[in-house]
Amino acid sequence: MSDTAHVHQHRFEGSRRRLHLAFWTQSAFFVVELGGGILTNSLALLADAGHMLSDVGALGLSLLALKWTARSPTAQKTFGYHRLEILVALVNGLVLWAMAGYIFYAAAGRFFQPPAISSRPLIIIASLGLLVNLFGMYVLMPSREHNLNLRSAFLHLLGDSLGSMAAIVAGVAIWWQGWYWFDPLASVIVGVMIVISSWQLVWEAADILLESAPKHIAAEAVQQSLENHPQVKQVHDLHIWTIASGIYSLSVHVTIDNQSNRDCLTWELEELLRRRFGLEHNTIQIEGPDFHDPRACPLTRREGGSE
Repeated sequence: MSDTAHVHQHRFEGSRRRLHLAFWTQSAFFVVELGGGILTNSLALLADAGHMLSDVGALGLSLLALKWTARSPTAQKTFGYHRLEILVALVNGLVLWAMAGYIFYAAAGRFFQPPAISSRPLIIIASLGLLVNLFGMYVLMPSREHNLNLRSAFLHLLGDSLGSMAAIVAGVAIWWQGWYWFDPLASVIVGVMIVISSWQLVWEAADILLESAPKHIAAEAVQQSLENHPQVKQVHDLHIWTIASGIYSLSVHVTIDNQSNRDCLTWELEELLRRRFGLEHNTIQIEGPDFHDPRACPLTRREGGSE
């Protein structure tokens, strides 16, 4: 097994354990927060409970994606199931937007007719929810930078933490001044924060599905590095894209002179791409200087002669 494979395997095992821990703590407290929201009649707390339910679903999807991405490639899925993590991240981001939309809708009616709310139970339950969410964020924090799927789960917990904080503030405002309208206001603030925090996630997932080049790899820099090789005359048809988090692919056509050792040159260019840009899955097509002239291809000459 290569060093890269060892790193991916180590990250996979650590991420799976962290996700399991976060999933079960969120699932247990969702029941508590839902009951508390019904008991106190607080929209902020019910919104937070709904968001926590979306957290449970997001963490469950993330666990499922991790399980499937560990499967070996098949004849139909030659890259395996790595792209599943990107799809899950996109779904999680869109669910966050849908949750924010529902919060806006529910809060609109309560601004004009705010119901009575039990403030003290609201403050206690929201405080416990904040602790649970912060614990989940702490568990997932080491893995979030290496995996878009795990980052989506982390953002769910971040949004839920903001929801718990807003519910606490609403409870204090109601207990101190009797401002029942502060409950829907806090819910709207939570919805806005959810959309803002998940915007980059949705955009990045969509960008990967559109086969865009990784943000940290400049295609111009890759082309320049290849063309700086003394045996390379020209580089064209360069494509770089992301398969999944940390897995990148490249294909390129390289024009050389006929005196070059093509096997050695291919190996040297692959090593250059791996060391300088972290590109492991590379397809390099070596072409002679007369490649672009169709008459230089014997098959083309035969076909032309038969016509």
